[in-house]
Amino acid sequence: MGNPINPFRAILAVLSAFFGVRRGKDSKNDVSKLTIWQIIFAAIFCAAVFIFLLITLVRSVTH
Repeated sequence: MGNPINPFRAILAVLSAFFGVRRGKDSKNDVSKLTIWQIIFAAIFCAAVFIFLLITLVRSVTH
């Protein structure tokens, strides 16, 4: 694998994968540079933020 990339680029790659809006060229470039730990951390972080936002939204609507 290549040199690890910036953690924010890893988060961007994971978010674009969640939504399915990543160009093939950019996706292949990220895959060659990302480590498995960056992908796992970014995915867990994005999922936690998403769940937090959903809980916050539900609580603000119901109260």
